[in-house]
Amino acid sequence: MLKHLRPIVTLIVLPALILGVFAVSMVAGAGHAGKTTICHRANTKFVQITVSNNSLPAHFRHGDVTPDQYGNCP
Repeated sequence: MLKHLRPIVTLIVLPALILGVFAVSMVAGAGHAGKTTICHRANTKFVQITVSNNSLPAHFRHGDVTPDQYGNCP
């Protein structure tokens, strides 16, 4: 039974934990409480905007990205 759980843990639980740590680090690094600055895809270029952390998953789903280590958008 336990050998059947190992692939589940490896494929589901471990990535979920990593994603959770990433999300917490993004929130902790945000300048505004509850908000994060992202690079919003606007047609053919990216524009920096600050959005609620609640809306981050929706933004990332449609192609928005985080700024690079210098705070610049692609």
